[in-house]
Amino acid sequence: MVKYKNYIRASLVMLAIFISYQWLSYFLAGEAGRVRRFVLQGKRAIESKNIFRCSDMISLNYKDKYGNERSSLIYATKEGFSYYLKIFINIEEISIELSESKKEATAKITALVIGQPKDKIAEKIMEGDKGKFQLKLIKEEDKWKLTEIEFFERVTIMGHEVS
Repeated sequence: MVKYKNYIRASLVMLAIFISYQWLSYFLAGEAGRVRRFVLQGKRAIESKNIFRCSDMISLNYKDKYGNERSSLIYATKEGFSYYLKIFINIEEISIELSESKKEATAKITALVIGQPKDKIAEKIMEGDKGKFQLKLIKEEDKWKLTEIEFFERVTIMGHEVS
């Protein structure tokens, strides 16, 4: 019984340290750190194919140069999740620029994205120069939201080119 109490105490101490670290990193990282965290949360949401988390990260005012609005981006994301059995994202570089008001941000990202379609071999969706894209974000109700995405090179997603 004493042995289990020691494990429980050690687990609680580790949990307290982890929570303290998360809390301190959130408040000490500043807005650039919060934008970085937003990008990494988006990466995890896409890899786990969590459409609810993805849609929560998109602003109601989303509009991009490809003619997408929030609803069409959510639909395309849902279609992508059903097309690809697995999605892997490796973010190689993130460059963050904040506006003076710190209410808007631009994140330039270079990533390797691999998708495995059902019944097919895995394919590279984005890599190298084709892996460079830009996210425009806005702070709404103290949360960062995606307002626009732009690819710098032609990218093939689900067999269709996006440019």
